[in-house]
Amino acid sequence: MARLPHPGNPPRQVDAYTTHYGRLLVYARKLTGDRNTAEDLVQEAWCLLERHQPDSVDSPFRYLRSVVHNLFVSHLRRRKREAEVDVPPDTLSETIAADQPTPEEAVISRLEMERLATIIDTMPPRQAMALRLYHFENRKLREIAAELGVSISFAQALIAKGLATCAEELDRTGPR
Repeated sequence: MARLPHPGNPPRQVDAYTTHYGRLLVYARKLTGDRNTAEDLVQEAWCLLERHQPDSVDSPFRYLRSVVHNLFVSHLRRRKREAEVDVPPDTLSETIAADQPTPEEAVISRLEMERLATIIDTMPPRQAMALRLYHFENRKLREIAAELGVSISFAQALIAKGLATCAEELDRTGPR
């Protein structure tokens, strides 16, 4: 139940509270859909009105109505933030599990890597080395070019030709 205004409050504010309480409660209930939350919002609005000097608010009802609305918006934002933070444990474990490959996916990836390794082994040595350095060791083109003793553009061409060979061979042999 809502707290009544303190008897020492200015009469204008007390009148505004007692006169408009019912209308404010109906408005707050329409916003929230819940009587208890509506009462809390109206009570909180009253507490904010209590802090003002009696002459600082021209229309206490309009002021209280806008405060109730603003408090409701703040209430929604707070609930949204809490919902974002409170991730149910099952959801969290499902999310983590979804990031992990299934056993079947792991086997398929391993087999594809073995096929790629076999294809790369059949390439000319410089081309195979350039492809391995670039894709498996994450080396930069200039580093690869320096290690192989070739220009950067030639190192890039070796990698491109190697990738094309891998794609062609994978397409030719199909999935396994």
